[in-house]
Amino acid sequence: MQLTTSQLQSKHKALVEALKRGEKVEITYHGRILGVVHPATPASIDTKAQAAAMADFFGMHRDAPIDTVEDELRGIRSNRRGLRDL
Repeated sequence: MQLTTSQLQSKHKALVEALKRGEKVEITYHGRILGVVHPATPASIDTKAQAAAMADFFGMHRDAPIDTVEDELRGIRSNRRGLRDL
């Protein structure tokens, strides 16, 4: 696909759709190729390491003595009320 620099603003959706299809897009300026936009290559993701990191993050408060989120928020907010009176 080829787009001129003046078309970039009006046809940005076509650019995005071409990249989603895996096409490269040439950007021209006064009939000369100024640059080429390539679709991103998918990064190699270590799914086991990512799953372990997510489990650590979301389980970081599992040992805390909190019954519900509402109780925890109520406790945090009660301290702010006391500060306003100072």
